[in-house]
Amino acid sequence: MAETRSQAGDPGVCARCALQGPTCCRTESGREEFCFPLSEAEQARIREILPLAGGFALQDNTAAFVDGVCRLFPGEDAEVRALFPARKQHFRLALDERGACRFLGAQGCRLPREGRPYYCRLFPAWVTGGEIMVFDAPGCLVRRESRSVAGLLERLGMTRAEVFDLHGRLRLAWGLPPRRGLAPVPRGF
Repeated sequence: MAETRSQAGDPGVCARCALQGPTCCRTESGREEFCFPLSEAEQARIREILPLAGGFALQDNTAAFVDGVCRLFPGEDAEVRALFPARKQHFRLALDERGACRFLGAQGCRLPREGRPYYCRLFPAWVTGGEIMVFDAPGCLVRRESRSVAGLLERLGMTRAEVFDLHGRLRLAWGLPPRRGLAPVPRGF
């Protein structure tokens, strides 16, 4: 059976979440190093949409950051460490003085969904070992309002195929090779 975009989805759930408090659009002071990296393609897409907004910051490839990215891609430590070498830097989204993403506005993200970085579009879903999993993110409203991966995807108006596609695009944008031969199997919470 073909997957289709859910008509029951609540794509506004992210905007509601972003405006209520600590979320994926904000970080605590001192935790900036753990913000996800941005590829050149993602930056170019954002500049095309909001050319004068800025919104990017250089961040050192700290050992803690690299270890975190390695946890996102188990078994690919060598590839990750080659992409984010020690004593080098990567770009991430810039934050304001309160730790909020510079693209976060009064109505949520100022970027249209298709213009956002892949990580933002995927969160809180992720793909590991060919399976969809969900980050344990207590502040995430869609996470709190969903009881299963299927429910979460429905609330986001996404299909399993879209999650796998976005994750594959993220891998390529960040410089990781595509993963082949992994059957997509959804996981619950």
